[in-house]
Amino acid sequence: MPIYEYLCLNCHKRFEILVNLNSEVKITCPDCRSDRVKKLVSAFGIGGGGSRIKSGGSGCSTCSSHSCSTCK
Repeated sequence: MPIYEYLCLNCHKRFEILVNLNSEVKITCPDCRSDRVKKLVSAFGIGGGGSRIKSGGSGCSTCSSHSCSTCK
């Protein structure tokens, strides 16, 4: 069962839900209970196998030396 990230269009809360692909459960916001939600594209799954897409030495926004595990 995959985990999907959603954005509530009512209260703007971002949340994740483990979704059973064989069920037709209506997704609702855990805070306001609105069913006005949008499925987001999550960067976590991009690249497969939990790997990160590397940007060819351009670095990341979390370090200044461009030598962290994301930059390498």
